[in-house]
Amino acid sequence: MNDRAIASSVTSPPVTERSAPWPTSQAGRGWAAVVGVGNLLRLAVRKDRLRLPLWLGGLGGTIAASALAVPRVYDTPSKVAGYVTAVGVNPVTHLMSGRQAGLDTLGGIVANEISQVAQLGICLMVMFLVVRHTRAEEESGRAELVRSAAVGRHAATMAGLTYAVGAAAIIGAVTTASMLAGGLALFGSLTYGAGLTLLGITYAAATLVAVQVAASARGALGLAGAAVAIGYSVRGVGAMQDNALVWMSPFGWAQRMDAFGDERWWPALLLLAAAALLVAVAARVTTVRDFGTGLLATRPGRPRAGRMLGNSVGLAVRAQRGLITGWAIGLILLGLIYGAILPTIPDLVASNPEIADAVGASGDAEDALTDAFLAYIFVFMATISCGFVVASAMRLRAEEASGRTEAVLATAVTRSAWMSASTAVAFLAVTTITVLMGSGLAVGSAVATGDWTQALSQVGGQLAYLPGTLVVGGATFALYGLLPRGIDLAWALVAFVALQQMLGQLLALPEVVDAMSPFSHLAEVPNEAFASVPFTGLLALAAALSLAGLWGYRRRDTVAS
Repeated sequence: MNDRAIASSVTSPPVTERSAPWPTSQAGRGWAAVVGVGNLLRLAVRKDRLRLPLWLGGLGGTIAASALAVPRVYDTPSKVAGYVTAVGVNPVTHLMSGRQAGLDTLGGIVANEISQVAQLGICLMVMFLVVRHTRAEEESGRAELVRSAAVGRHAATMAGLTYAVGAAAIIGAVTTASMLAGGLALFGSLTYGAGLTLLGITYAAATLVAVQVAASARGALGLAGAAVAIGYSVRGVGAMQDNALVWMSPFGWAQRMDAFGDERWWPALLLLAAAALLVAVAARVTTVRDFGTGLLATRPGRPRAGRMLGNSVGLAVRAQRGLITGWAIGLILLGLIYGAILPTIPDLVASNPEIADAVGASGDAEDALTDAFLAYIFVFMATISCGFVVASAMRLRAEEASGRTEAVLATAVTRSAWMSASTAVAFLAVTTITVLMGSGLAVGSAVATGDWTQALSQVGGQLAYLPGTLVVGGATFALYGLLPRGIDLAWALVAFVALQQMLGQLLALPEVVDAMSPFSHLAEVPNEAFASVPFTGLLALAAALSLAGLWGYRRRDTVAS
C-alpha cells in the first residue's frame, strides 16, 4: 500500500453537509483548527513503523548501555575522585558536554558521560521527525490530499509536534529508567530525564518554525540543524570559559537544572517558555503563508537553462548546491569557533598543571594538551561531515523516488553517467568541506594568536581523517545501488561511528566492533604520526564500495517508493 492509499484510509472522510464538524468558514478557528490530529498521529506511526523503533532503540539503547556501564567502571570512591580530577578540569569535556554538576557523585559521572550523545541525539531525532511529517508531506503533495478531508488548518502542525514530543518523552523516560536501574538517586534521575525531554521539545518547536520558513524539507532541515549547532556550540564555549554564555543556549538551560547537584527546576521554565513561544510563532506563520510554500519562497528559475545543466555533473551540482552550501557554512563556523578556543589551552595548563596529567599528556604539557585537543576536534568534525556525505548520497534516492530520475534517464544520460556524476560531486564536495573545516580551524586559531605558521598543518590534520568519511559515503552509495529501500541504514552507520568515537572506550567495545569504524584504523593526528597505509587502504575501500553501488544500480529496476 503506497503513502496516498495509507493517507486515504487513515484520515477522516471528506467533508460533506452531514459529516462536517464545523462550518467551512470556521475550519481554521478554535478547536476546529486541530480536528484530525489523532488520525494524523496514527498515520505518522503507521508510516514510521520501522523508522521510529530504530530511532528509539538506537538512541535509547545507547543511552541505557552507557548509563549501566558507567557504575561498573567507577565502582570505588578512589575511581570517582580520579574522574573528578581528570574530567572536572578538562577543556575538551567542557566544550563537548558542558559543565555537569555533581561530578563527585556517580550520578554526575553518568550524566556527564551520556550528555553528548543524549542531547545531540534527541535534538536530531525530533528535528527529522517533525520535518518528515510536516514540510516533507507538503512537498510531496500528500498533505494536500489529507487536507481535502475533515482536517483542521493546524492539525498537521500539531500532529507533527505531538509526535516528536512523544518520542522525546520516551527517550527521557528510558534515560531516567536506565539511571534508576544503575542504582542512581531518584530525584537526580528524574531531573536529568526531564531536562533532556524538555530540550528535545524545545528543538521540536524550533524545527516547527523552520518548517514554516523554508519551502523544502532540505531547507527546513538545514535551518533546524543550524539552530542545534549554534545552541550546542554556544553552550560549549560558555562552559569552557565558565561564563554567562551558557545561559544563551537551551542546551545550557537543560544542563543548569543541575541533576545530581543542586537539582533546581526553575531553568525548566525557560525551556517551556521558549517552546511555547516558538509554537506560537509557527502557528501564526502557518495562517499567513501559502500552503505548500514557506516564508522563503522558492525563486523562479531562469527561462533558459545554463550550459552547466547540459551534462550530468552540472545537474548533480545544481541538485545539491543548497545542501553543499549550508553544510559548508555551518562547518566553517564550527571550525572557527574551535580554532578561536585553541589558544586558551596553554593558559589552562599554566593555571592548572594537573590538566595535562588528566588527559594523559606527556612531554611539553602545553603542546601535548593542545595536540590532544586537536585530535579530538579533528575526529569530531570528521564524524559530523559523515552526515553531509550521507545526505548528499541520499539525494539520488530522493530524485528516484520523486520520478525525476526517470526524466533524466529518458535523455542521452546513461545510468552509469548519472550515478558516477552524483558520486563524484558528493566526494569532491566532502573533500572541499573538509579543507574548509580545517581552514576555519586554522584561521580561528591564527587570528586569536597572530601565528599563521600552524595553518597548513591544521588543514592537513583535518584531511588526515577524510578517508573515514569517504568510506561512510561509499557504503551509502553501495546501499543505494544494491538495496535502495534500505538506504536509511546509512544513518545507522553514522550513528555507530559517532558512538564508537565518543563512547567506545567507556562501553569497552570488543576490538572486532571497534574495527568496524573506519576512523579506528587511521592515525590520531597530531597525537600520532600520519600513517599512509591505512589512509590509502580506506580510500581504496571507499572506491570499491562506490563501484559496487554502481554495479548494482545498473542492474536493478527503478524503485519509485
